[in-house]
Amino acid sequence: MKTLQDAWDWYDSTKTNIRRMQRLGSRHWNDDSLAGTSIRKDEKFKQIEADDIRREASRALDPIDDLGILVLFSVFESAVRDHLEGVVEPLRATLERTVLQKAADDALEGIKYGSFANNVLTPLQDQQRITAELSDKVKQVRDYRNWVAHGRREPRPQNVINLTASQAFARLKEFLDTLGIAVEAELEELAESSQPGSGEGPD
Repeated sequence: MKTLQDAWDWYDSTKTNIRRMQRLGSRHWNDDSLAGTSIRKDEKFKQIEADDIRREASRALDPIDDLGILVLFSVFESAVRDHLEGVVEPLRATLERTVLQKAADDALEGIKYGSFANNVLTPLQDQQRITAELSDKVKQVRDYRNWVAHGRREPRPQNVINLTASQAFARLKEFLDTLGIAVEAELEELAESSQPGSGEGPD
């Protein structure tokens, strides 16, 4: 998954299909009209009971939002770091003094590997590229992701608030939109539409 939209599409498709299986087990699996059909003869299905489908689907749904937030933030963080690295790297190449190049190298190191809050969010907020409110909303997604990644240990830290994958996606998308980080698929479509003979683009 390369983009935030890719991550959301994975989450949404996964949750939708698990819910379909849950509905199949709850409403249709014991329907007499399925007797003798190909699905009842399939080796992967013929020994399954409706209760098995319901139980396994519910078990799969329980952590899906947490897993979704893990994936969403990971893809988001990578996209932001790559974007900022692409902004700083060309500027570094224009610097002549060693001390300035060292400062640029340190900035790049922080962007690539440093704390996301300290090396990305705080500088962007200080430069007024993002608001304090938006920075805090993204930090809350990061804090929730970290809590999940470390096993949802109790007692839960006070800074960790409940978030759904949908809420996380909205916050992260707002951040990307604010920085003008385009979705890769959109860039590819734009490049293809501008090619001669594509049938699209300016007349």
